[in-house]
Amino acid sequence: RIVLIALSVMLALVVAMPIASGQTEPPVTDSQTLGELGAEWWTWALEEPRSTNPLQDKDKASQCEGTTTFEGGEVLFLAGTFSGNTVERECTVSSETWLFFPVVNTVNLEPTGTFTEQQLRTLSNRQMNRFLARSTMFVTVDDEPIAISEQENRADTPLFTVNLPRNNIFGVKPEPYEAVADGVWVLLPPLSEGTHTIEFGGTFNGGAFTQDNTYVLTVV
Repeated sequence: RIVLIALSVMLALVVAMPIASGQTEPPVTDSQTLGELGAEWWTWALEEPRSTNPLQDKDKASQCEGTTTFEGGEVLFLAGTFSGNTVERECTVSSETWLFFPVVNTVNLEPTGTFTEQQLRTLSNRQMNRFLARSTMFVTVDDEPIAISEQENRADTPLFTVNLPRNNIFGVKPEPYEAVADGVWVLLPPLSEGTHTIEFGGTFNGGAFTQDNTYVLTVV
């Protein structure tokens, strides 16, 4: 079994309001949407080979290329690192782009047909329960805190398939794997034009691992 912890290592329908410095718009917290985007986030993260994988440290990968769509608009994926090293990344995004990232998450993968969906889901849920039992989490936009919680922001993904490439981050056979993930996710509405700083991370499993990630976004 492949078990991966990715710590921010980045639908109730809402109006896409800009976030300016000193203002914070609540994140979307609909669990179905967060889960569906979580599956897309993991697919993006895992289907890149090691040399360009977005969960590597800043100087080893492109961090600003993962996107999908939400309500007809673009969503940019943000991420942390496997290493837990403090990182700062810079991206240019559109003023119509949503932002999606995990504060903490876990995924279980098996070669197609090995485990049932419920078995994968049970493993992921148990792991997240353990990670969150003694944890702290934070998300800020321009130094203003964004309210997040396990109750509002935690969501499972549906069962999804990942095609691991050659030279994948696990060093295993490149083939299709079925997966289920669980995590605390954040989906932020588009930012106003200008420069904005997003910080996210925390300490998990009683301080056994930490994350401290910064994105400096130029919004145009």
